[in-house]
Amino acid sequence: MAYIEQLKHLIQNELIPDVEDHVDELFEGIASAKDATTDERTQLEDMQALRDEYKELLKELQSGDIDEEEAEQLYTELTAMRTEGEGDDDDSFDEEDEDEDDYDIFDHEDDDQY
Repeated sequence: MAYIEQLKHLIQNELIPDVEDHVDELFEGIASAKDATTDERTQLEDMQALRDEYKELLKELQSGDIDEEEAEQLYTELTAMRTEGEGDDDDSFDEEDEDEDDYDIFDHEDDDQY
């Protein structure tokens, strides 16, 4: 149960709040500019999709759909991604951080693990 609880904590108390803060910053930037660039819209959509993925993952954890082994793997991948993101000069997300491959850890439908 250790990794399941750690993963829940990471998602609930760190990842979702971080993404929501970034979404808020994007909204503020768009509002102050009175218009959004294509990049800003794309980044906003990506951040909202990521937040939704985290919330869905949290639901799966709470319902018991993810076992300890899967939780360990996800926890390791998410903390590694987060650590890579902290190495940036600023706290904002770069387009590199939002590479489509980062979302692959949430593509459970094709996994034979279930």
